[in-house]
Amino acid sequence: MEATSLGSGIRHALLIARKDLTEFYRVRPRLVTMILFPIILMLLFGYMFPSSGSVSHVPIAVVVQDQSPQGLAIAQRFTYLAQSSGLLDVETTDSLSWAQRQLIMNNVYAIVIFPRGLGAQLSSGGGTVEVILDQLNPTLDSAVRGEIAQIFSQMDAPAQISAGFPASPGTLDVVFQGLVPGATGSFEFLAPGIVAMTAIVGGLSGLAMTFSRERELGTLDGLLMAPISRLSILFGKGIAQIVRGAMSSVIVFAISVALFGVKVYGNPLLMIVVLLEGILAFTGMGMLFTSFVSDQESAQLIIMMIQFPMIFLSGALFPLLQLPWWLRMISYILPLTYVVSAFRAEMVLNAPFSAIAPQVYGLAIFTVAVFTLAVPLFQRAVTR
Repeated sequence: MEATSLGSGIRHALLIARKDLTEFYRVRPRLVTMILFPIILMLLFGYMFPSSGSVSHVPIAVVVQDQSPQGLAIAQRFTYLAQSSGLLDVETTDSLSWAQRQLIMNNVYAIVIFPRGLGAQLSSGGGTVEVILDQLNPTLDSAVRGEIAQIFSQMDAPAQISAGFPASPGTLDVVFQGLVPGATGSFEFLAPGIVAMTAIVGGLSGLAMTFSRERELGTLDGLLMAPISRLSILFGKGIAQIVRGAMSSVIVFAISVALFGVKVYGNPLLMIVVLLEGILAFTGMGMLFTSFVSDQESAQLIIMMIQFPMIFLSGALFPLLQLPWWLRMISYILPLTYVVSAFRAEMVLNAPFSAIAPQVYGLAIFTVAVFTLAVPLFQRAVTR
């Protein structure tokens, strides 16, 4: 009797398992997401953290302000050695303001300045070369600093790598500094990315999860039966997600400043504009994804498959230069990349609006496009 009861229990358990798996198979978005998510995850981490190799071809700007024969000779010698190193790619200019703008926009990671009068200084026994480093990428900062110091040590003129001490006769003094006064730690690279990420993740996942849950519980039907327009329901829930995202970002920002000493160098108004654009853009994406799923589990899997890779490919946690070139190309089409880069440049580097204008305008265009697509699709989806 006991054996019969045990066998019956096992058979019933297998029937229930078959029923659940059949139901899972019939919901195609859930099935496709379950298959794709681990594949994407393993490919992402496999290429982000390769078993061999290192960062190479880091772009730097060389600003040649001194046009004397001796100054030009030293600049050309440095450029040749830097290009030959394999670690650095050099772009030469005579405009310091252009180079600083490129540094803010993460197009270059260091600026080497050969100032006016360098040739005359060297003729008198010593001269100074200034190197401005990208303070926001600690790994790259260390690698680039070491490589530049090594290059100057290989040059014909003896190189004295210092923290700003006066050059002694017959030496070339190399002074390293950041674009913003004061030393920045690795957390100042992470903090803006975490703030931006926290703000937009709620907009992306919160709306999709809310509608899926209400649809399963039946409370959405009650809203649809009320004398309220579909558009009012949509935007009311969207506003709630925007408020939640803003509150989360304020909490993370306050903790960063109060406990970890993160400083704000930029315009708070521009920072708020960038965050609001990001929250709006991802709220629209949440509406769009909600239109294609009918249950909470499918919504959660799809959002996770999109959200998780986006966090790592946006530059919020890792410098984009550490990614293979084809992953960098993918990162440039992700809206989170532009939110993070603009917010970080404004918060830590005090970037002028002109420096972050491409990100701001790009996010505005993306937001309008995604809402234009999402609103009619969502209105149709909630009445299915």
